[in-house]
Amino acid sequence: MSALIDVATRGTRSSAAVPLTARLRSAGVWIVAAIAILITVIATMLMTSDRESEAPLHYDSTAREGTKAMVETLRDHGVEVTTTEDYETAHKASGKPDTTLLIPTKADLLSQGDIDGFQSQLAANDNRLALIDPGHMVQEFTDRITVDDSISPLATPDKISRPHCEVPAAQAAGGVETGETEYAEARKGTEGLSTCYPFTGPGVSQVGGGEVTPGSAHGQLIVDEGGGGKADFPVTVLGNPDWATNAGIDEEGNASLVLSQLSQSDHLVVYYPTESGESESTPSTLDYVPSWFIAGALWLVPCVLILLLILGRRFGPLAVERLPVIVPAVETVHGRAALAARSHDRTGALHTLRTGALLRVAKRLALGPEAGPRDIIVGIANATGRDPAQVDSVFSSAVPSTDSELANIVHQLTLIESEIS
Repeated sequence: MSALIDVATRGTRSSAAVPLTARLRSAGVWIVAAIAILITVIATMLMTSDRESEAPLHYDSTAREGTKAMVETLRDHGVEVTTTEDYETAHKASGKPDTTLLIPTKADLLSQGDIDGFQSQLAANDNRLALIDPGHMVQEFTDRITVDDSISPLATPDKISRPHCEVPAAQAAGGVETGETEYAEARKGTEGLSTCYPFTGPGVSQVGGGEVTPGSAHGQLIVDEGGGGKADFPVTVLGNPDWATNAGIDEEGNASLVLSQLSQSDHLVVYYPTESGESESTPSTLDYVPSWFIAGALWLVPCVLILLLILGRRFGPLAVERLPVIVPAVETVHGRAALAARSHDRTGALHTLRTGALLRVAKRLALGPEAGPRDIIVGIANATGRDPAQVDSVFSSAVPSTDSELANIVHQLTLIESEIS
């Protein structure tokens, strides 16, 4: 019995490689899956490599309320622009000579120590400060400018404001869109301070009250060239944030006014204040996944399930008979032959024929159970007088590459077996 097992396991199957086409067919699904995953990863990296903020007046935002258009335009016109959400970076950069520090929004997030640090840096280097609609926070930076609270709440200013001042940049810009806040000098007759674009229109009148001295200069643009007090450096207040947004910068004279005010220095630092620790928090993996990718992934789930059902489908039970199933030998032979023919498994078919021939020859030569395939081949050569190399080729080593070669080897196999009496 051991001889039969030895022949079946070690006897005649060749070590020839599986055809490349068969390997590709079996690995086709995995190859397609790997390519799809690779493409998805590359697309995700490309889509998320330059993530932008959508916060209002943020320097990286391309939304309608962002200011990226303003920042990039200044860069295109030769201004060296530094953008940051980090206070230390902004504080250090604001000390560079010939610099303007722009705080576009959220000035209320700054502590008094932060403001004092900026003031000392700007004053020491004779640099400029620009604020976009800071509201009452303007008084934390300078005591020469305040919010004009003396405008009647029933007033309806004109949609377009005119300069009404001698500031060259405002005269060149002409009319701009009217905002919601007006600023004024904190004390009447403050020297070195210019006001432009005052509210005009039906119902606009000074009603007194508030912190503004009646009759003081007022407008939506305040240019203070510095004259002591808290701010011993130039301060510019742009009273309407729409002048700088992506949606509003190309309206009326907004672009001319904003760009001229922010390009008076060779270097512009845009500091966007954030909550404490907000800019230093480590983003999670989901923060780098775009919304379209998540929606696409959810849509792919049912598609993958359907694909798995198609690939794993079965057409009914394997056998309708009650077990155990009795299959006639001839059906087994025909079935295996059909499988071998369909898969072009010439090597497997030849292995089966060789195994049967060796078993029959071993029995005829009365070889014991300890005889292996080589012993049987030597016995065949001695019994038939044929060249041992030829017998080994027919019974063991020859590998057919075509159907005709397979038929020739089988013919030789049958012929040699018939010569053994």
